[in-house]
Amino acid sequence: MFCTYITVYKGNKLPQFYIGSSSVENVLSGYKGTVRSKMYKDIWKYEIKNNPHLFKTTIITRHASRKDATEKENYFHHKLSVVKNPLYINRA
Repeated sequence: MFCTYITVYKGNKLPQFYIGSSSVENVLSGYKGTVRSKMYKDIWKYEIKNNPHLFKTTIITRHASRKDATEKENYFHHKLSVVKNPLYINRA
């Protein structure tokens, strides 16, 4: 089982939202996402390690295949223009 998810960050060093896709098992086990952008990658890693209480991840949709979850993630990225939207950590 796979999913798309949103991670909400309540600190002040990053934008507030991150949208991704993964397995449901990973997300339920505490996975918050993997930021690849040069702008936020190091800050994300630092905050995840030192301030995990500032993150909350919620599953948005569930899918039978990784492909479907990735397609839904791409849909959200496009619909919300996350690459250009200052509210989103997603840049890559």
